[in-house]
Amino acid sequence: MGFLLLLYAVLLIYGSWYPFAWGEPPVAPWTFLHTLPTYLDKGDVVQNVLVYMPFGLLAVAWCGRRLPFAVALLLAAAAGTMLSLGIETAQQYLPSRVPSLVDVAMNFGGSVIGGLMAALVSRHTMPGATLLRLRDAWFRPGPLASTGLIVIGLWILSQTSPLVPSLDIAQLRSKVGYLYRSVTEPWWFDWGRLATLWCYQTALGILLCTLLNPGRPLLRLYLLLTMVVCGWKMLVVGRVLSLELVAAVALALPALLVVRTLPPRMLMATGVALLAAGFTIYERMQGDAAAFHGAFNWIPFEGQMNDLSGLENILEFLWPPMAMACLLRQVLPYHQQDAGAVVGTVLLALAVFLLEWLQQSVPGRYGDITQVVLACVGWVIPWCVPAHGARSAKPGRRAAAEQG
Repeated sequence: MGFLLLLYAVLLIYGSWYPFAWGEPPVAPWTFLHTLPTYLDKGDVVQNVLVYMPFGLLAVAWCGRRLPFAVALLLAAAAGTMLSLGIETAQQYLPSRVPSLVDVAMNFGGSVIGGLMAALVSRHTMPGATLLRLRDAWFRPGPLASTGLIVIGLWILSQTSPLVPSLDIAQLRSKVGYLYRSVTEPWWFDWGRLATLWCYQTALGILLCTLLNPGRPLLRLYLLLTMVVCGWKMLVVGRVLSLELVAAVALALPALLVVRTLPPRMLMATGVALLAAGFTIYERMQGDAAAFHGAFNWIPFEGQMNDLSGLENILEFLWPPMAMACLLRQVLPYHQQDAGAVVGTVLLALAVFLLEWLQQSVPGRYGDITQVVLACVGWVIPWCVPAHGARSAKPGRRAAAEQG
């Protein structure tokens, strides 16, 4: 956990100081501490909160092993604030960046919110103990199953970020109109996107099937989960509920009804194959040809640091390889798992790099080394959970069989 916290702090520094073009500050140093910005961008404010939430969560999860929750929360808030203040101070010497005390305040708020979220996964707090009892009643024990639940959480975030709701009637009317046009005007419907989403949604249901305790209703839980996500997307600012997603969920239900009867190994292999197919279809889809046609980007996260859509892109590329690794690790013999992690990382990196490189010939798309990095990180994470998670694979296989 400490390593993940350090890694995330490094990523925050990298994203905040890029492109590292140092120079003399345009105003006197420390001016940002007593000068408020004349204009606040709502997207920038939300982004500053969101990016520090994982830092606060990881900090409390790490400190909470040895300290009371309240003390861990205070330390996480202090660490997030000090990190933010140090970053903003250095930004004075980056002409392309604008240091702001408001950013420090938002980063503090994100650290606190993330730290409070850690209470939901701690058995030493009342909400955490309640939630974990519910988790134990529905899902398999062990860190590998918990990693699978995190994957599902990342998928939810990829669909609903930036999580900011709005009850503006005009916005709701516009989103309903988008769905209506997709139904009444066939050229609005994207069959390639439907194929991608169907592969992803069916694989997500397979992952959920492998995580559930015996006797728990897969289809009802999957339908409830997707309905909540689709309903939330109608309220989130900047997101739309597409007809392709609704159709993919509807088509995934009968597919899950069939594949859940497969033997456990074949079930896992089907999930991995669907995730690979969905990713490949997405990579070969055309973009907006009129927007741009760029060369291959060799700078990690360069295209993800400008607005909230970058966060969505990171989440969308992170959860599918994590899901693939979770499924494969459940059936791969324990003595082969180290080889599976290493060989899988190499093969996945090569495959994603090839797909990204070929995007240079796809109208409206461009290759990005960031996607290769995200795919490898997503793949490696499930292999790094404690080794005793491998021993929980047998109950998982029995659970998957009984689900059938």
